[in-house]
Amino acid sequence: MKKLVAILIMCLTISCTYKPIVDHRGNKGEEVAYRYNDDLQTCKAIGKENTNSIVESVKVGYNWYIRPQLLWLPDKMEYSYKGIVNKCLIQRGHSIL
Repeated sequence: MKKLVAILIMCLTISCTYKPIVDHRGNKGEEVAYRYNDDLQTCKAIGKENTNSIVESVKVGYNWYIRPQLLWLPDKMEYSYKGIVNKCLIQRGHSIL
């Protein structure tokens, strides 16, 4: 039971710690790099509002604990939080690597 609680806590904190890799030289303009921190915080807030932390934690548990036990044969479940944040930053003019 302790292990399950520890996994759940870890899974809930993983989605909040995502920070994308951005190439500031590949931006469309100089002023886009100055807005990066504000855009990142806005996109993270949008990602939190549009994802369910329980579903995201189930995906983390599946990818990190169930798939290795099944020898990585099932497909990986993609995290929707990272996709939302990346798409939001790209739409605001940032180059995500």
